[in-house]
Amino acid sequence: MTVPSGYPQQPYGQQPQGSGYPPHGGYPQPPRKKKVWPWVLGGVLVVLLLIVGGCVALVGTVANEIENEVNREVTVSYQAGGTGTSTVTYSDGSLEVAQDSDVALPWSKDVTVTGLVKYVSLSVLAGAEGGTVSCKITVGDKVIDEDQATGQFASAICSGDAAK
Repeated sequence: MTVPSGYPQQPYGQQPQGSGYPPHGGYPQPPRKKKVWPWVLGGVLVVLLLIVGGCVALVGTVANEIENEVNREVTVSYQAGGTGTSTVTYSDGSLEVAQDSDVALPWSKDVTVTGLVKYVSLSVLAGAEGGTVSCKITVGDKVIDEDQATGQFASAICSGDAAK
């Protein structure tokens, strides 16, 4: 084998310099891969924060609506009709029951109802002498319920939701 002029002769079994072997110290390190898991974890945390924030906003809105409904006042008009005297039983605005006995008919009463549940009721009971009795519950111009009954110890019963 002949060596071109200008190149030194290599000893037997040795490769010339720059022949593809790494320099002293080995191959250079490949570039480090960027870790993906911190980005995935960060994305999951952001999504969780958005979900929790949305739930807090929703709960806050619902709580505000409930508080507004609890504080809202509704004026309910009870009306009992018929002849003679009667026993009238009605809800008094705080889900308690009130009763007026031996009242002359016709009878009426306005009650202010508050609270979350605005369920109202009125019953008119005829006496032993019988006759016709009626009941009617209104909120403003809206009739919630009305009923009529005839006979001895007849009972007219009205009830409904005054919040609607």
